[in-house]
Amino acid sequence: MDSTRSIARAIVADDEGLGLMEIVVAMFVLAILALSLLPLLITGMQASVRNTTVAAATQFANDRMAIAEAIAANDPLPCEKLEDLAEIPATMIDARGVELRADSTVGPCPSGTGTMSVATAVSRIDTGEVLARATTRVLLVAP
Repeated sequence: MDSTRSIARAIVADDEGLGLMEIVVAMFVLAILALSLLPLLITGMQASVRNTTVAAATQFANDRMAIAEAIAANDPLPCEKLEDLAEIPATMIDARGVELRADSTVGPCPSGTGTMSVATAVSRIDTGEVLARATTRVLLVAP
């Protein structure tokens, strides 16, 4: 019984704390884990940037649709104003500095009361990639 206790004390006396090799191995394992998660982090950041730009483009397209609806509801000559809206492209810069351009098209003006289609496509100016599209019909009431 005494010999078992003395062996146990000898083992405990030999193993005090962590050695340098154990610390180096632990750091190496943590570095490998961190490197394995790096592509996931990069992909997430790229998706976030793209989604922010697409959200800004969608809001820009919706704003153009709201302008068309306001013109149709409040202007005495809505056909001419809507055609002017389509002829002049609008631009904006989103929160990340990406320049966006909205190109609108309008359908034929009805004679009398009827609907007129308005479509907007928002694209990046630097790449030309279309990020958002919106289409609506506005009611035009004959005076």
